[in-house]
Order: sequence, then C-alpha cells, then structure tokens
Amino acid sequence: MSDQNFEDIKSFEDREVKDKLKELENDKEFHQFIADLIYPKGNKFFSAFFQFYIKRKFIQIFGDCDSIEQFQDRMAPLVESMIAKTTSGFSYSGEENLSDRPTLFIGNHRDISLDPAFLNYLLHSERYSTVRIAIGDNLLDGGFAENLMRLNKSFVVHRDIKGIKETLRKLTKLSAYISHSLFQDNESIWIAQKEGRANDGNDYTDEAVLKMLYLHHRKDLDLNDWIKNTNLTPVSISYEYDPLDVIKAKGWDHQDSMSNQEINQSDLMEMAKGIFGFKGKVHLHICKPIDTSLSETSKLAASIETEIIKNYKIWPVSYSAICLLKENNFESDLYDPTFVNSDSYRFLQDRTKGLSTEEKKELLLTYARPLFNKEKARLASGP
Repeated sequence: MSDQNFEDIKSFEDREVKDKLKELENDKEFHQFIADLIYPKGNKFFSAFFQFYIKRKFIQIFGDCDSIEQFQDRMAPLVESMIAKTTSGFSYSGEENLSDRPTLFIGNHRDISLDPAFLNYLLHSERYSTVRIAIGDNLLDGGFAENLMRLNKSFVVHRDIKGIKETLRKLTKLSAYISHSLFQDNESIWIAQKEGRANDGNDYTDEAVLKMLYLHHRKDLDLNDWIKNTNLTPVSISYEYDPLDVIKAKGWDHQDSMSNQEINQSDLMEMAKGIFGFKGKVHLHICKPIDTSLSETSKLAASIETEIIKNYKIWPVSYSAICLLKENNFESDLYDPTFVNSDSYRFLQDRTKGLSTEEKKELLLTYARPLFNKEKARLASGP
C-alpha cells in the first residue's frame, strides 16, 4: 500500500477477501449471533437449524466473491431489504454535489453502522464508488463483526489511547492512511464529525477530528489547498425515529461494572437493534463541497457544522417532542399545539412509558434538539 504499514488499521483488500469469507463461513459464533436475532434463544433445535441455514445462505450469497466490490454488490440487496422492512422510506438529496473525485465525506453520526451504510447505498445507486468507513476500535475485537466491517471497507480509529507519544503516533498513522486512501488509492472516505454518536441529538463538529485529518499534510499544504484537494463534503443524515432512543436516554453507566467482552457483546446487540429496529423515514443530504477560504480548523469545523444543521431534515416527531416537554414544564417558542395527539406524539408517549422523569426528558430532548439547533442557526444567519 505504501512504505508505511497500515495492516492493523486498514480496510481489507481484494487479496484478503476469500480467506476472510472462509473464516465467516466457519464461524459458529457468527452463525449463532444471526440465529439469535432471527429466533431468540430458548429452543435449541430451532437455534441449531437456523445456524445451519445461515451458514448455507451465507455461502450461497458470498461464497464465490473474490473482491471487495463483489462483496458489496452482494450486500446491496440485503441493505435494500433492510430499508424496505425497517423504514417508511429512504430519500436523499444533493446528488448533484457528487463527483467521480475521491472525496472526504464528513457526516453527522447517529448510528454506528447505518449512517455510512445509507451513504454507500446512495453512492451505489448513483453508480459512484463506495466509501472507506472510519469506525472506532471499541467494535473491533478480531471476531466476526470486525471481519464483516473491514470487508465492507471499514478501517480502525483507535480510541482511549494512553500517553502523548502513543497518541501522536497513532493519529499520525491514521491521518497518513486516510491521505493514502484519497490520493493514492483514489478511495473516498466517510468519517463522523466527532468521536462517537450524537446520542443527545446535537450534531456538533469536533475540531480535533479535523486536526487529525489535516495532520499528514500540515507541512506541505495550506488548509485551503487541503480542503480543495480532499473535496471535503459534509453529509447530513436524519432518522425519523431512533431504535436506540431509550438506550441513549438511559445512558451507559451500567457498563462501568462490565468486562470488555460483555461491553463488546452489548455494543454488537445495539448495532443489531439499530439495523433491524424501526426507523420511520430516513433522509440523507449531500452538501456542497466546502469552497470558502478558511484560515483555521476551528472555522472549518463551524462551516461543516452549519452545513449539516442547515440541511438536516426535521420530522414531525421533533415538534411532538416539544409538545410533550411542555407538558413537563419545559417551555419553547417552537411549541405547536397542532402536533398534540399526532401519530408521532403518540409514538413518543409509548416510547417514554416506564422511564424515569429524567430519562423521559432526555429522550424527548434528543428528538427536539435538532429542531432547536436548526432554529438557532436560522436566527444566527439573519433575515
């Protein structure tokens, strides 16, 4: 790939596809995981039958793949089926902003696997090359999930790095890999605008992400040239409903007493819940590539944030959340009584049953904050 060894972080290459697929064919833990999703634990006979069925089906779909492109071509109908079964429709806009140029897409982040999956589905549908996907190493433990994600062009972003020297070393390597992907491999990149998901509904851009991305070229390109060369393009995705809204409202304090293996299993189950849970309508917008002159990464962060929020699709559920917040003594100028007793209002009533007062408030705010942020941005931009 280059003089630098990216073996521990890179997405898989064509030469690795057959071996990694063979590992998945023989991975009983993988078959068990999928079987448990289809038929929850409780009946050993049906579980064993589904494991056998899943292995046969996997071989049937992917057995003769020998490239990443073939693997993703076989994945596309499965993604299409997921969209049909778990959404009320997927729409997108801004496709006129796409080009054949390798592109650095920076998106808001709501779901671990689905955000880039929807982008890749859009790109595949529009006959563009798919992206390499930045994903945290908390989900990559050498097991079947890592194989699947790296076959799907995911690469590793290290989290919780210890020490200044080690942090600089790993961030420099990551920045070099992303640069190599764009400029040598001609592969586009998707990365979230900040570390982790926007679990609170706030789509803010972390300047540290941009500093990492620019790190490899900070001595040979000024910031504006780097922005233009990477064709830096914000992406804004919006889900009508979040299958993990209750989990996000409750938080992850319970993981403090869990082992790394237990946390990893919990993360995998959340990923599955996001994929197979009902999402309502989903909309993705490709923003215009950044083309203004910017002298600092802080100003670039603000520009990306503005584009993402401006182009974020607001659903009725945001107004319904504000109606329910008002009933709990939370006042907002955006309150609209016409949403009381709407379908989304009743949906949220059902979702918040059994939650504590604070959990209920946090769930409702998660749905309301995108509307608050959009209105704040509108007022800031002036008439």
